[in-house]
Amino acid sequence: MEPIDQAFRPKWDFFIVWAFLGMATLWLTHEMERDEGWIAYCAIVIFVSLFSTIILYGPVLLARQIIRSGLRGWFVLRVFVSTLLGVILFCVILFVTGHANNNSQMWSGLVIAGAMTYLHWRLRDEPHA
Repeated sequence: MEPIDQAFRPKWDFFIVWAFLGMATLWLTHEMERDEGWIAYCAIVIFVSLFSTIILYGPVLLARQIIRSGLRGWFVLRVFVSTLLGVILFCVILFVTGHANNNSQMWSGLVIAGAMTYLHWRLRDEPHA
């Protein structure tokens, strides 16, 4: 099984980045400590730093797994990007045509579900080398 097909398991580098972003969150939100209770403030620091770690360091971890996986990793990246671009294109078309403010949640949900189904279906197939 290639590294790209394995489940994510946080390692020491993830926790180091989380700790640094936790310190940055503490430094940026130290004024909120007076307004909120200390339990709510701790929860804010933990979850904001965890969310920012996933958003900022997640693509780095994905890139490392793609490089380690070789051909299978590049196949997964191509399928993921094509699916993401399809969903973005649909959302842009809804926005440009003015349907984004109407009842487009149903259509957007259907397109995203279709994209996820396509992604799942394509990733089960092995890449043809």
